Amino acid sequence: MANTKDTLLIVAASGDMSAAKNAAGRTISAAEVTLYGLGGSEADAAALATASGYTLDAFAAATAAEFTVDTTGVAAGEELFVTLIDVTAGRRQFPRKSFRGATAAALATAINGAELEAGDGKAYAAAEAAGVVTITCPGDVIAKVASNEDAVIVNTTAAVLSTGLPAAKAGEFVASKTTKAGRTNRVGFPVVEPNQIADLGLQSGVDYDVLTKQIVSDVKFDKNTGASYQDVEQVTIIIADGQAIV
Repeated sequence: MANTKDTLLIVAASGDMSAAKNAAGRTISAAEVTLYGLGGSEADAAALATASGYTLDAFAAATAAEFTVDTTGVAAGEELFVTLIDVTAGRRQFPRKSFRGATAAALATAINGAELEAGDGKAYAAAEAAGVVTITCPGDVIAKVASNEDAVIVNTTAAVLSTGLPAAKAGEFVASKTTKAGRTNRVGFPVVEPNQIADLGLQSGVDYDVLTKQIVSDVKFDKNTGASYQDVEQVTIIIADGQAIV
C-alpha cells in the first residue's frame, strides 16, 4: 500500500529556489533542492518544468464574457427583464438573479455593478445604447443570460477562464494546502497556522505559475505486513508569474 504525501513549495520573491519554503514555513534543505530538481540554472518556470519534469500551468488572465440584449423587438409597454445565471461551478443549483426595468436604460442601470450573490465580489457591468443592453461579466465567470421572448441575445465575447493561479485565489489555494501539513489538532489546544505573507513568502497581489509533479519511490517491502509498497509524493511549486530564477 502506497504512502502518500502532498507537498507545497512557495518560491521566494527573489526567485531563489534554495530559499523556497514548504507549507509549514520551513526553508527546504539542500537535499530537498536536489530531490525536487530545483538546483539547476533554469531561467524561469517554463524552463524548470522542462528540465525537471514538471507539468506547468502558467498564469494567463481570464477573458470576460460579454453579451448584448437587443430589446427593440419587445412589444411597447412590456416590462423588460434580464436573468443572469452563473454556471461556472457546474453544480445543479446555480447563482442567479433577475433584473427588471421599464426601459432598456433602466434595465442597464439595474444590472450595472450588481452581484448575483451579495458579497461574492463578482460584479457585472452593463450599458445601454439604442435599446441594446451590453453586459460584461466578471472575469473567471461562465454565465447564461435570459430575457424577454422577443429580445435578441448574442454572446459577443466568449468567456475564457484564467490559467495558473490568479492573485485573488492564491491565498485560498495556499490555505487549503497548509491544512494538510501535519498540524491536525488532536489534543484540543489552539493551533496557530503560519502567516502566508511573513512565514510562507506568498506575495500579496501577485499571480502565480503552478508546477506539479508526482514522485514515486522505488518498490519497498514491509516485513511486518509481508507486502511491497511505494511512496508517492505529489509536489506543487508556485512561482510568481514571470519571475526569473536565480
